[in-house]
Amino acid sequence: MFEVGASYNFRMIEDGEEIVTQGTVEAYDHPLIKLQDLAFKVRDMTGEGESATTYPGRVINVTSVHFISAVKATL
Repeated sequence: MFEVGASYNFRMIEDGEEIVTQGTVEAYDHPLIKLQDLAFKVRDMTGEGESATTYPGRVINVTSVHFISAVKATL
C-alpha cells in the first residue's frame, strides 16, 4: 500500500489535536511505516562553521486509532 521512497502527508491525532506531517517512507511492513531520518545543517551565528543535526524518523502504526489518513505528496 505504501511505496518505499515516496513522500506522504499523514493526518493523525496527537495530544488530542489533529496534525498533518510529511515524511518519506524508508520501510513498510504492515502495519508499521518507518519514515526517513531528517538531517539539517545549521550554520553557527559567527559564521565560523556548520553542524549537522539529525532527527530520527518516526514509526507510524496505520492500524492505530490515532492514524487518520495518508495521501501521497505531489511535487
